[in-house]
Amino acid sequence: MTGVNNLTKRWFIVLWAFIPLVVAPLVEAQEPSAGDAAHFLRDGLGARSRGMGSAFASVASDLTASYWNPAGLPSVSGFCIGGTYEGRFEGLVSAQYLAGAYSQEDWGVGIIWYALDIYSVGFLAIGISGENFRMGATAKIYKFASTTQSADGFGFDWGILIFHRFEEMGFNLTLGFVSRDIGWTAIRWRGPGIDMMDHAAWVNRLGVSVSSGWAFGFWLFSADLEVALKRPPRPGETDYLSKALQTRVDLGAEFWLQVFALRIGFADIGSRGFAGIFACPTFGVGVKWAGLELDAAWTTSPLGSTYLLSAEFVF
Repeated sequence: MTGVNNLTKRWFIVLWAFIPLVVAPLVEAQEPSAGDAAHFLRDGLGARSRGMGSAFASVASDLTASYWNPAGLPSVSGFCIGGTYEGRFEGLVSAQYLAGAYSQEDWGVGIIWYALDIYSVGFLAIGISGENFRMGATAKIYKFASTTQSADGFGFDWGILIFHRFEEMGFNLTLGFVSRDIGWTAIRWRGPGIDMMDHAAWVNRLGVSVSSGWAFGFWLFSADLEVALKRPPRPGETDYLSKALQTRVDLGAEFWLQVFALRIGFADIGSRGFAGIFACPTFGVGVKWAGLELDAAWTTSPLGSTYLLSAEFVF
């Protein structure tokens, strides 16, 4: 019974973290903005996670933890560096990031610099470990620049991971929660005749994953629920949630066969009117050898396919 009681307490902690979603509509209305600035970040970073349908909030055990959930940074192996090339929408747009992370037994730090066209975002994160849980925080800098205008902003993320081992059944359960751009990161645009404020969406993800070892390696299944508010309330707005609330569900799986990995998933599962249930299939592979891991992923969307190649090297 002790294990059940402890698990119940951990669920309570994670659910308590959803309080910002309940409180958000009560926040004092602000000046109108389009909202959902830097939407390109919403799909996620890295070939491993994208191959798993972006269901990564409760996994976050590689270089991309600074983005997915900073609580995962203590899981990173020692000191590692890496990067990704991403060709979005049949190669119409390309993106890249460079990342580094370092961890000890009970803490870890990470950094990411992500660039897409005129946009760039820097992440600096730290995570700490406790008994059966981890917590972390990320500071973010947004920089956008073109020939006639520029924008900048500073954001903050917070995340937690909670672990439980079911000894009798031989598998691990992990619960994860991350809140990104808490309070809607303000992004100010400036240029000739331009001085306007926009906001990044306040994105909250609740994830769960189960994993276990087997004769050939290990397996992992994960699921994420994302609840996002794309902008703050506007003055006098009475139908705020119907216009600003966005939800999605992601599912993923990973199977390691010695040094080879196979990943599958479904991203952005939901209803699309008369089209019924809609989902974007994803697929990924990986290989790990002598401290070097190479990953590739393919994802789909209404705008076309996206291809990703990632490399991570552990010293």
